[in-house]
Amino acid sequence: METKIALIGAGSASFGLGTIHDIAGLEALQGSTLILVDIDKAKLNAMAKVAEKLNAQFGARLKIEASTSSKDVLSGSEFVIVSAEKERMQRWIMDFEIPLKYGFKQVIGENGGPGGLAHTLRVVPLILEICKDIEDQCPDALVLNYTNPEGRVCLAINRATKLNAVGLCPGIYGVMGSFASLLGVPHKDMEAIAAGLNHFTWILELRLKDGRDAYPLLRERLKENPHFEPLSQELFNLFGYFPSPSDNHVGEYVPYAWDKVPEKIRGINWIRGVEKAARRLEDTISKLLTQGLSEETLQGAFMEKGMAVNIITSMIENKRYFEYAVNVPNNGYVTNLSHGTVVEVPAVIDASGVHGIGVGALPKGIAAMCQLQATIQELSVEAAVEGSYDKALQALLIDPIVNHLDNAKAMLEELLRVHAPLLPQFAPEEGS
Repeated sequence: METKIALIGAGSASFGLGTIHDIAGLEALQGSTLILVDIDKAKLNAMAKVAEKLNAQFGARLKIEASTSSKDVLSGSEFVIVSAEKERMQRWIMDFEIPLKYGFKQVIGENGGPGGLAHTLRVVPLILEICKDIEDQCPDALVLNYTNPEGRVCLAINRATKLNAVGLCPGIYGVMGSFASLLGVPHKDMEAIAAGLNHFTWILELRLKDGRDAYPLLRERLKENPHFEPLSQELFNLFGYFPSPSDNHVGEYVPYAWDKVPEKIRGINWIRGVEKAARRLEDTISKLLTQGLSEETLQGAFMEKGMAVNIITSMIENKRYFEYAVNVPNNGYVTNLSHGTVVEVPAVIDASGVHGIGVGALPKGIAAMCQLQATIQELSVEAAVEGSYDKALQALLIDPIVNHLDNAKAMLEELLRVHAPLLPQFAPEEGS
């Protein structure tokens, strides 16, 4: 069935390649229009050439367009997939190193803690600018967002626009795959119900395909694997449910993570690892352009069908589909978290859209941790939208990672100064 899909941030090696591969490889999307948008012209041109190669290989008959601006190319789009950042790696390093200088030890500083705040302040204006173009040209499109910090970006879209937006993160699939390996069962035989906030969800039910509760089996296997996600194991033992997706993501939201998360997956080590992975994918794209589309060349790229493409095909074919995790405003899905907070919950998708599934109340201790982060989510987004120094500082001062008032103020001032080129909402008014 022909449809029009826009990819904003298409030049990203990790996002663009896998998504284009998925779209080109699906019979249901043959003949569709694919709009590629990225501000980096060189990366965009390279990805457009790869898209044309994939189009030819799969016989997909896609109509492919590429643009460095979303201003005039989105009209008629039914789906807009967004994964957009500016100067991601260099800014992320600052988000880690500056707080560390002031004594704040963040596990990775991407989605929570002081780094998560700085990231939010930079990304929200960029995404809202993109959303303005979507509202002008295709206001009825479903926006599928992969941009981090996921929950905060989705809350900003929900508060500042009239768009229908859903946030996507594949983290739950990773932890289920790890559990399958531990238990010695196929990945497809694991089932879960999880809820909470993005990168801070809790697996409330874990079952095997035959209906058996997998938690007792997991507990036994973890006794033999004490080095498997040590922070998450501690939280599991204390709170009764395993968090998702991994130690270094979950660790962004608790103050005792630094000493529990293995050094190789925290701090600058993790950031450099992400940087290397991005370079490997860029090398893959270069090989695709010079050596052709062999399976050997594609090896290591993200070739599994992505969540966004699953949702799109389910909607256009009206095939009911269960998705383990979507990020949507809390409309009673989690009864003891604030209404309107962006929560991560399961969903059912059909032709009428994405429908979150209610999970009831989270256990009291887990709910308390999540509600604190929900409040930080709200203050961070308000600070990002309004350019409010006071709300940014409040978000910092209630964050579990921050334990020194004067250092928090000095750190915030430095973060605002170094990131000023990407913080138009904090720019002083002329004449002031």
